Amino acid sequence: MSEILDEIRDAYDLWGIRLEAATYGTYYRLICGRCGNPIGCVGDKLLPGMAQHMLEDQFSLYAAGLIGCKCGYQSERARAIDAVRADAARANLA
Repeated sequence: MSEILDEIRDAYDLWGIRLEAATYGTYYRLICGRCGNPIGCVGDKLLPGMAQHMLEDQFSLYAAGLIGCKCGYQSERARAIDAVRADAARANLA
């Protein structure tokens, strides 16, 4: 397993998202860690540190439930990571 793939896996794991085996060459399917529904795909051609920054930049989208699984697991994970920031993200939608 490559270092970058381990980094991508660790970054998504924080959000309750698992990487499924390669589905399209170097692209991996993202699966909800709770219910197993597909969420999307990610490639392993990201630069070191990029996956963590990308997910950090998407915090408010996960917190508000705009991205992630429809079961709401990633929104719950955002609240567990930073409740104040997650509540603020949800309030901005109202």
